[in-house]
Amino acid sequence: MHRLIYSHGFMALSFSGVVTWAHRRRALVFIGAGCLVAASFIGLQQLRLDANVLRLLPSSGKPLQAFRTFLERFGTLDDLYVIFSAPEGAAIADYDDQISHWVAALRAAPELAHVDSGHVDTSRDWSWLAERELMLLDEGSLSQVLARLQPAAMPALLASMRELLAIPSPEIAALIKDDPFGVHDLLRRQLSGAEMVLPIGSTDGGYLSRDGRQRLVVARPVFPPYDTAFAHALFERLRAIEREQAQHVGTGGEDVRPPLTVEFAGGHRIAIEAEAVVRRESIVNGIGSLALILPLLFFVFRSPSLVLIGAVPSAVALLIVLGVLGLAGATLSAAATGASAMLFGLGVDGVVLLYVAYRNALARGLDPQGAIGALAAPSASMLLGMWTTAATFLGLIVVDFPSLEQLGLLIGLSMVVCGALTLVMVPASLPAHPPRRLPTPLTMPRVADAVLHHRRGILGVAVIVTLILGYFATTLRVNPTLERLRSVTKGAVLLEEVTQAFGLPSDIFVALAEGADLETLLTADEALAAAIRRIAPDVGLQAASALLPSQRAQTARKKTIRAGVPDIDTVTSGLEQSALAAGFLPRTFDQFIARLPRMIDPDSALTWEGFMTHGLGDVVGRFVARTENGWVLASYVFPKTPEQIAAIHDAVAAAGGGTVLTGIPIVNSELSAQFVPQFLRGLGVGTAIVLTLVFATFRDVRLTLLTMVPTALGLLWAAGLLGAAGFELDLFSVFAVISFVGIGVDYGVHLVHHYRDGQNIHKAVSELCPVILLAGGITLLGYGTLIGSGYPPLRSIGVVSVVSALALVAASVLVLPGLLQG
Repeated sequence: MHRLIYSHGFMALSFSGVVTWAHRRRALVFIGAGCLVAASFIGLQQLRLDANVLRLLPSSGKPLQAFRTFLERFGTLDDLYVIFSAPEGAAIADYDDQISHWVAALRAAPELAHVDSGHVDTSRDWSWLAERELMLLDEGSLSQVLARLQPAAMPALLASMRELLAIPSPEIAALIKDDPFGVHDLLRRQLSGAEMVLPIGSTDGGYLSRDGRQRLVVARPVFPPYDTAFAHALFERLRAIEREQAQHVGTGGEDVRPPLTVEFAGGHRIAIEAEAVVRRESIVNGIGSLALILPLLFFVFRSPSLVLIGAVPSAVALLIVLGVLGLAGATLSAAATGASAMLFGLGVDGVVLLYVAYRNALARGLDPQGAIGALAAPSASMLLGMWTTAATFLGLIVVDFPSLEQLGLLIGLSMVVCGALTLVMVPASLPAHPPRRLPTPLTMPRVADAVLHHRRGILGVAVIVTLILGYFATTLRVNPTLERLRSVTKGAVLLEEVTQAFGLPSDIFVALAEGADLETLLTADEALAAAIRRIAPDVGLQAASALLPSQRAQTARKKTIRAGVPDIDTVTSGLEQSALAAGFLPRTFDQFIARLPRMIDPDSALTWEGFMTHGLGDVVGRFVARTENGWVLASYVFPKTPEQIAAIHDAVAAAGGGTVLTGIPIVNSELSAQFVPQFLRGLGVGTAIVLTLVFATFRDVRLTLLTMVPTALGLLWAAGLLGAAGFELDLFSVFAVISFVGIGVDYGVHLVHHYRDGQNIHKAVSELCPVILLAGGITLLGYGTLIGSGYPPLRSIGVVSVVSALALVAASVLVLPGLLQG
C-alpha cells in the first residue's frame, strides 16, 4: 500500500483503495463531477472581471497609495474624451454647428455629470469667478493690477489696448471691453503655469489640437471606468446619440460638407475593450491549448478515450474554483483570468502519468483490475507533483501585488482540486475489460542507456552550460514599470494619440494631501507652492491653493486690495476719460465698471461650495475633491530635469504635513524598489512549502534536494537564455517563474519517487523519460498559447514559460538521472 503523508502526518490516504473504488463506481464519479460543474455555473454568473491597471499596483507604499487615490479622485481615466476631426483640407471651425448639436445631446445624457465644450456656456457662471479674480492673483500679479488701476497709468494702458483692435477679431474686442486692465490674462498665465492639466476656463474655438484639425470635448461620466456595466450603458447612449446626429445631418438637405469624424477615448472605452480581450483570451487560450494538447495525446497514445478525458479534470477544476470565487464575491483581474489557460498544460500532466502507468501495467500482462491497482504509486507521485505546483502558485498569495495574488489563488486552488479529480476521474475512465491485444509499453530504454552511459560527459557539459548561462543570467533585465502592464487596445492607443494631439499631460508629478480640514490643507499647500517657487523657480506648477486660496490668504489679499485700489469714483472717472482719449466709444467699459464694486467687495469670498454652486465644480474638481472622511488636494508639478525632480522631492519632504509626491515616474521607481523583496518573498514561501511536502513524502534530505535539481538548473538556464536574447521581463513574467518551481519539482518528484520505489535508475529513466518529455510538451503547448495574447503581461508569461519548460525538461532528463546514479 502506498501512502502520501503530509500536514505533519495528520492524514494518510490509501491510493490503491481510492483508484479501485473510482474504477468500480465510475458512474457515481462522473455524476458527482457533473453536479459540481452545474453548481459552479451559479457562481460563474456572479464572477466579475476587472481590467483596472490600478489593481496591478502593490497595496503598500505611500507613493503607490497616493497615486491610486489621485487616479480615483482626479485622474483623466475618469474622463470621456469626444474627439471631432475635420476631413483633410477642412477646418474644424466649419463644423461648429454639428459639434454644438453633439454637445447639447451629450449634456442631456443621464450618464454624464458634466460636459466641457471649451466654450463659455450657461452651465458655468464665470461671472462669479470674474468678480473674485483679484483674490486669485499672487503678490506680483496683484501688484501689477493695482498699479494699472491708478489713474496716472490708465492712458498708456488703454492706448495699447486700442492698438489691439487693429486686429479684426470679435473675440479680442469682447475681451478688451470686459477686461480693460488685463486681469484675465494675468490670471490665466498664473493658473496655467508651464503646463496644463486641462485648459482652465474658455478658449477661442474650444479645445483645439495643435494642428487645428481636431476639437476636444471633455465629459465626466457619473461612475468610474471599471464599473463595466455602466461603461457598456454609457457607450450604448453614445451610439444612440451618434445615430441621432447622423440622421440630423442627413436631413440637412443642402449640407454638402464631407462628414465629420467622431471618436471616443478614455478609461470607459478601455475598460470595455479590455473586458472583451479578457473574455476572448480566456476562451481562445483555453481552446487553443486543448487544440494543441489533445492531438498530441492522440498522436502518442492513439487513444480516443485519453483525448476525451485528458482535459476534463483541469476544466472541471477551473469551473469549480471560478464558481466558488464568484459565490464569494471575488473580482478577478485581466491577467489572472486570461492566464487560466496554463492550467490545462499543468493538469494534463497528471492524466498522462496515470495513463502511461496503466498502459505499461497492461503491457506487463496484468489484467485491467490489476493494472488499476498498479496505479497506487503513480497516483501518489501525481498528487504530490500537482500539490507542489499548487504550493508554488499559492505562494503568490503573500506577494503585495493584487493581480498576482489572484493568479496564485486561482491556479493554486485549481491545481489542488485538479489533483483530487484526476485521482478519481482517470481510473473511472479506464476500461473494465482487457484490450484485444496488449499495448506496446511506452518506454525509452535507449535514451536511458545513452543518458546513463554518458553520465560523466553530460554532467561535465551541464557544468559548463551552467557557468556560461549563469553569466548571461546576470544580464537579464527586469522592467517593473506600469508602461509594460498597460493595455494595448485600440482605445488605449487612441488615448495616447489624444494626449499628444491636445497637449494633455502624461507623466506628471502630483503633490497629494489628505485631511479632515480643508483650510489646514490649503494653508499647507500655499506653503508648499511657495517653497517650490523658491527652490525651483523654473518648474511649472499648478497649485490647488492658486485656484482656491485659504481664507487666511484671501483675507490678506482683501487688505492689500483695500489699501491699493482708489475709490470707485476715481477709477471710473479715470477709465472713462482715458478711454475717450484713446479713441474708444463712450460707455465701452460699462460692463467692467458695473463689476468693479463686486471685485473689491470685502465680503466676497472664494469657497469650494461657491465653485460647485456656480457650475464650476469640474474646474475646482481638478484640484480639490471631497471624500467621505474629509478632503483631498492635488497640486501638479512639471519638472523637466533630474535636478528639478530632486528639488521637488526636497520641497515636499520639507513641507511635511502628510503631503505625498506621486506620479508615473515615482510609481515606476517604487515598483522597482519593491520588486526584489516581493519576488524573494513569493519564491521563498513557495519553495518552503514544496520542500516541506517533498520531505514529508521521502523522509530523506538527499532525495529531497535531488528533487530540486531540475528546478534550480532549469530556471538558471532559462534566465541565461533570456538574458542572452536581450529579453526584458515585466512583473508578471518574473513572478511566473515562481510557478515553475512547482513544475520543475514535478519532474524531479516523478523520477525520484519511481527510483526510490524500485531502486533501479535505468528502469526509472526508461519509464519516466517519455512521461517527462510528453508532460513538458503539454506544458509548452499550454503556456505557449499565451505568446499570441493581445495583453502584454500574458504574452510575456508565455515567452518565459516556453523557455523555462524546455530548460526544465532538459535538466530533468539529462542531469538528474546522472546524479541519482552517482
